Amino acid sequence: MKVLHITNIKGGGIGTFLKILEKRGQIIWEMKKQKKPPLSINEVDIIILHGYIPNFNFEPFKNKIKIYYFQGLREVSKRMILNKFEFNPYHILKLIKFKNWLRNFDYFISVSFSMSFMAKKFYNVNSFILHYPLDFDSLPKIERNKNDNVLLWIGRNAWIKGLNKFLELMKLLTNYEGWILGVEGKNYNNIKFFGYVNNVYEFINKAKAIIITSYYEAFPYVCLESLYYGVPVLVLNSAGGAFEIL
Repeated sequence: MKVLHITNIKGGGIGTFLKILEKRGQIIWEMKKQKKPPLSINEVDIIILHGYIPNFNFEPFKNKIKIYYFQGLREVSKRMILNKFEFNPYHILKLIKFKNWLRNFDYFISVSFSMSFMAKKFYNVNSFILHYPLDFDSLPKIERNKNDNVLLWIGRNAWIKGLNKFLELMKLLTNYEGWILGVEGKNYNNIKFFGYVNNVYEFINKAKAIIITSYYEAFPYVCLESLYYGVPVLVLNSAGGAFEIL
């Protein structure tokens, strides 16, 4: 049976996962870069969508097995994640639209037990569990070069990543430097912003510990990779799938 993995763009944890699958001969359709699938639809038996693609045309795949892989929360507001009542019609309608879109699928996979719980809670679907793999061969062999004064935060500038919590923490830990990857900013006091970097593993190996402040994580690769290098990981919030790794 031939499986076609479909995503809008290979970024973040999804991108890392799909690159591992690609190395093992799986067929990936990255829609932003390829207008047409890399093989004939007639050859495909199963499609697996990685990520929410609102305008995806299901018609050509109507006789195929369709699977959606939950690798993160979609169309869920901050209040919903924080278990508060959501009264904003805009956020409610977005969630309803996504739940209707999910009706196109035959089966669901979740990247962690936490994600499976959330999929049931917010979208009312049952899902199988399939954790992300870690490709040891692809990780650079870097010797640990620990700086006992550095605490490292890695993420994007989105509220769900909880950067504000890390900044508050660093106000208390004045004897440490807080290094931030993935976000641009102006250095001040004991905070250093590095923005996007290509050598993220070198930064990981220099840190005393990795700090995760996310309000939710489905199954963060940064946990897997940091533990592979022997770098401690501290989780400050109830970050879902991060606890399953630790």
